[in-house]
Formats: sequence, C-alpha cells, structure tokens
Amino acid sequence: MAQQKTSTNSSMLDPTHSSESTKTSDLTGIMPIQPKNLFHLDITREATTPPNGQSHVRVGAVLPKWWTLIAFEPTASMMLTDSQVAIAAYIFSDTLDPSEELVISDEKGYRSTFRCLVPERCVESRRYALSDKYTPSEVIFDFLGAYMSLKISHVKRVFIPICEELHWYLVIVDFTSRRLIILDSLPSVEKHQQRKRNAIKVATYLEAMLDNHIFNDDKSKVIDCSTFWPITPFGLPTQKNRSNDSGVWVTSWMRECTLPDDFNIQINDSTRMRLAVDLVLEEYNDLCRIIQENAWQYRTKVEAEHEDI
Repeated sequence: MAQQKTSTNSSMLDPTHSSESTKTSDLTGIMPIQPKNLFHLDITREATTPPNGQSHVRVGAVLPKWWTLIAFEPTASMMLTDSQVAIAAYIFSDTLDPSEELVISDEKGYRSTFRCLVPERCVESRRYALSDKYTPSEVIFDFLGAYMSLKISHVKRVFIPICEELHWYLVIVDFTSRRLIILDSLPSVEKHQQRKRNAIKVATYLEAMLDNHIFNDDKSKVIDCSTFWPITPFGLPTQKNRSNDSGVWVTSWMRECTLPDDFNIQINDSTRMRLAVDLVLEEYNDLCRIIQENAWQYRTKVEAEHEDI
C-alpha cells in the first residue's frame, strides 16, 4: 500500500510477532471491528495478589536501589503498583531469556520485542498488513477470523498506523464525519502532501476490502471512504527531539481517542512502561496468570540472593 519504504501496519505497537506468516500483523487487525480492551485504565484493577497471598496495592512502588540489570527501570512517577513493578522487572530483565514468550493471544510476543519500548528506542514492526504485494482478498483471508467478525454498519472508526522509515503516524477513517484524520507527532511541511496521499491510498485499499459482501448486509449501500476528506488537526503537541516516540504516540491515540476528537495527549517514559505492563496483563493474554506468578517468583529469588550477599 505504500510507496518506497512506506509501510502500513495494522498492529498497535507490534510488541508481538509470529513466525508462521510474514504478511499479517501482530496484536490488532486492519479493521478493529471488535476492539479489545488492551489497557487497564484503573491501576489497581489487575491482579495485585502474588502467589504467597500477600496483597500488594501500593501505588508509586519502585524496585529497591540495589536491583540492577534492568533495561527499563520503573520509577515512582509511573504510579505502578507493587505487582506491576514486578511485571516490569520481569519484562525488562537483562538476565532472563530474551526468547521467552510473554504474550500469547492471536499472536505471540517475546521479551526481546518488548525492548522496543525502552526509552528512545524506535518501535519496530516485522510484519505489515497492507502492501501493494497483497490484494484486499488476501488480507481479508488472513484477518477475517480474528478481527473482522462484524458488519461495517457497526463500525464508526478504523485506525490505520503507517510507518515511513521508522516514523509512525496514524490515519483514522471516520465513517460518521466522513473524514480521514491524520495524526502525526512529528509533522513535516515537506512530507505533508505525501502523507495526505498515503492516507487516501490506504482508504482506497480499505474501500476495496469493504466492497466484499462479508462486511455489508445492505448490498445497495456504497462504501466510499476513498472520497473522505483528509484533515490534519492543528495545535497538537509534538514528540520530543530524538525521542523516537512516534510509535508510542500512535498507540496512545488509538488507546485514548476511540471516539472523542480530543487528540491533545502527552507522552513520556511512563507511557512506554504502562504499555508494556498492560500488554502482558491484558485479559486476552493466555499467559497473563503464568507471567504474574513467574514475575513474583523472580522477584523473590533476586531479593533472596541479595540477602545472602
């Protein structure tokens, strides 16, 4: 779907990948018709009781100062609970197997791929959903079972992340207002028209997909999202210089702006940490309970070794 090195990815952040295919996306689909609740908005909602039965709900918890070999250390300002801090230490440990599976949902996620959430690292994706290499029918075949089970009449917005040379921006296809909303944390005057054209291209591709009778009860209704008007909201905050945060901005827009048009969000290291922790603790992760138990065992083991020193 993209020109040159432009790629359109259907994953939220791509902290997961699968070895079975090289052309489908990772954690969410090109059409998130059934949005998954990937984030725990209440920081005390997720399980906060370790295997030993002791409750840990202290907010603003941190690792002991002697704890080392953590690639991304949680801080008090991140407002994590004790259990979330244990999860963070387990995810970003430098001493544990980088190939260990931390997420199993529709796809798999490994400790090594979570490293892209370490501050100042680029969010990377290994697989793309839209490309001129694949026809709309092929994409439908790959995504139908997991992500495309409702009719287009139930859809208000489709989120399409686009990556150009490691820079991410977001196209929101809004069926209610008939707009293509382009959100870019690092806007460029030189690339504005190119990104506008790319938004129209992916909308045209999406239109071809939605022309399939699978998605439309009313065969007389015309899906014409390629004619939607592209807009770029003005006055939005931008990412910090050299932060490589564009992928995190895109993920947060998808997380926080499902329906509202308030795109005025703030991104910092806490956003990256919360994203990593939430992806492991989300209810669709088949390994959620196992990882929580492993995280507490790991923390207990490290603390016991420290006491022996």
